Formats: sequence, structure tokens, C-alpha cells
Amino acid sequence: MSQGSPGDWAPLDPTPGPPASPNPFVHELHLSRLQRVKFCLLGALLAPIRVLLAFIVLFLLWPFAWLQVAGLSEEQLQEPITGWRKTVCHNGVLGLSRLLFFLLGFLRIRVRGQRASRLQAPVLVAAPHSTFFDPIVLLPCDLPKVVSRAENLSVPVIGALLRFNQAILVSRHDPASRRRVVEEVRRRATSGGKWPQVLFFPEGTCSNKKALLKFKPGAFIAGVPVQPVLIRYPNSLDTTSWAWRGPGVLKVLWLTASQPCSIVDVEFLPVYHPSPEESRDPTLYANNVQRVMAQALGIPATECEFVGSLPVIVVGRLKVALEPQLWELGKVLRKAGLSAGYVDAGAEPGRSRMISQEEFARQLQLSDPQTVAGAFGYFQQDTKGLVDFRDVALALA
Repeated sequence: MSQGSPGDWAPLDPTPGPPASPNPFVHELHLSRLQRVKFCLLGALLAPIRVLLAFIVLFLLWPFAWLQVAGLSEEQLQEPITGWRKTVCHNGVLGLSRLLFFLLGFLRIRVRGQRASRLQAPVLVAAPHSTFFDPIVLLPCDLPKVVSRAENLSVPVIGALLRFNQAILVSRHDPASRRRVVEEVRRRATSGGKWPQVLFFPEGTCSNKKALLKFKPGAFIAGVPVQPVLIRYPNSLDTTSWAWRGPGVLKVLWLTASQPCSIVDVEFLPVYHPSPEESRDPTLYANNVQRVMAQALGIPATECEFVGSLPVIVVGRLKVALEPQLWELGKVLRKAGLSAGYVDAGAEPGRSRMISQEEFARQLQLSDPQTVAGAFGYFQQDTKGLVDFRDVALALA
């Protein structure tokens, strides 16, 4: 949802939202005058050199990633890679990856606990997921397999690294893809140690580290033991968090690279063995593991998650928008005589449907151009200027 003003039609009496509690999707970074001066100096001297060298190392990863899968058929890639390809390429990528994070300022990776073997815990679940630096957790985990969006295959270098990793790919636009991912996760997790471990970020998106988001059940569907992995950034200033509302990618990268030294702690908790009930119910399994990890971190376990492009909290069977502006927008639309009944079946929260401003006005039966433009501007638009109608349904709920 955009942060711009809706214009003259904005409500006079804002409706209060859910009970006040820390919003895990908001990260506010307050810098003192001295800190601003420090970042200006180090940002001009240290950050450019670090980022440049890190990008050079990133591109040096490509030959190792390409070599591991070069000449292999799709059938061969359905089995774990072994032999010289595994030895040479795996160690090359592991070493260069550590160098990359070192150049970005992560001089120390402190590891606590003991990583379980693939037989003891076929699946690793890492949290809290707070930044694009979190893949650093793959290093002490010996580069486990990951789950990623299929669209990332087209990203230079990243696509090659995903092929090297034999990552499990999911397409957000293909419902059948999710079913295939579930089957593939179950196949690898129950291979008796044949496949390396699979690592999940079960929250599915980034937060500000102040609470755990609702865990998605994908990592728990196989019903096998999992090992929780905690990620902490115990630095005096939190420059790494990349939340829904807060510093953007470039600012997070620049601020972190400007720090003289960044530290990350990776802690392996004891393996969690599911009960028979948890093995049959992935949601119950996910919720219980979330509570264990939240207790170890000393932060709350929440029901917050994303629906479409908006953060919500689950209350019973309802999903309530966390962003106060959505409550204000809903009040305005309802005051105009609208209700959730105006939203057709295509706008159900569980289904994605992208619409234009014209269809938005037609579906909500709005005729005033200023009201239409202001209301439409509340929602996050894609590159084609379309919005997800699920967000509109949430505003009217």
C-alpha cells in the first residue's frame, strides 16, 4: 500500500485499529547527529569499496555454480550431485560466499549449539527472517538446499546459484506448482539421508525481529523432525532489518556496509520431534515450533502474516489489516454506502486478482474521479498499475 495522502476525501474521524502492539512489519531507524556524521564519512569511504568487492566476488561464484550442473540432464538433476562436482564446486561456493559476507562487513559469524545430521533432522527452519542478509545462515549449515521462487531463476548469478543448490522452486502464478513443491519436499525429507538438509524461512517474509510472524506449514508437511535455527544480529545499531515499512534495500545495504564490523549469531536448538498429532497436522506442528523458537529468542509468537501485499493479523477466522490507514479507508468506503457485499467472489482474501483503476471503480460502484483516484492510491500497484483486489476486500472487511 502506498504511503501517499488520499486527498481531500480523507476521513475526519480515524477509526482505531486492533489493540496496540508492536507491529513486526515496521522498522524505524533513529540516528543521532554523531551517527549521521559517522555514516556520511564511512558511507563515502568504506561502503563503496566493500560493495564493489562483494559484487566482484558474487560474479566469481558463477563459474563454480555453472560447473556443478554443466552437462547434466534434468533426470540427473533430480538426484543429489556427488563426486568431484560436489567436492570442488561445493567448497568453492562455500569459501567465496564467506568472503562475500566478510567484505560486506560481517567479520564474525558466531555459532552456538550443534547442527544435527541429515538423518537426525532432514529439515532446518530459520527465524526470525529479517533481512536479505539472512542467507548467511547457509554457511554454518553447510549450504543446505532451499526453497525459492521460480522467477528468481532469471536473475543473473542468482539463477545459477539456485541451479547449483538444486533448490526447490515454487511459482506463485501456478497453483499446481505448490503441490509439486510439497511432494518434492516430502521426497527429499524422507530419503533417509540421501539428500542434504532443506532449509526454510517459515515466516515467508521479513520482519523487524521484534516478534515471530505466523509460520507457514510448508516446512512441516513431511512430518519429519526439524531443527530450529535462530538468527540474531547483536549489533549496537540495527541496520540490517528490511521490513515492509522502513529503510529500503539500498539504504540497508549502504548502512550495513558502512559499519566497521557487523556480527551475526547462529544458534542451533535441539531437534524438535513431532508428536503423532503434529505429524498429521502441519499447522499445529508449525505453531508449536514457532512458540519454541519465540521462547528461545525472548520475543512474542504472533499470528501476523501477509495477504497479498498487506500485513494482517489472524483473529479467530478473520484476517484483520494491521495498517491503520486501511481501517480509515474502510470507514470511508462504508460511509459511501459500500460493504463487503460489493466485493465479488474474485476478491476473496484467499484468491489473487489484479485489477485496474477502472475496474476498481466499477466493482465498488464509485463514480467520483477524485474518490476513485484517492482510494486506488491507497494500495500497492505493480509495474502495470494494477492492484490486488484481496487488499480491497480486507479494507472492507
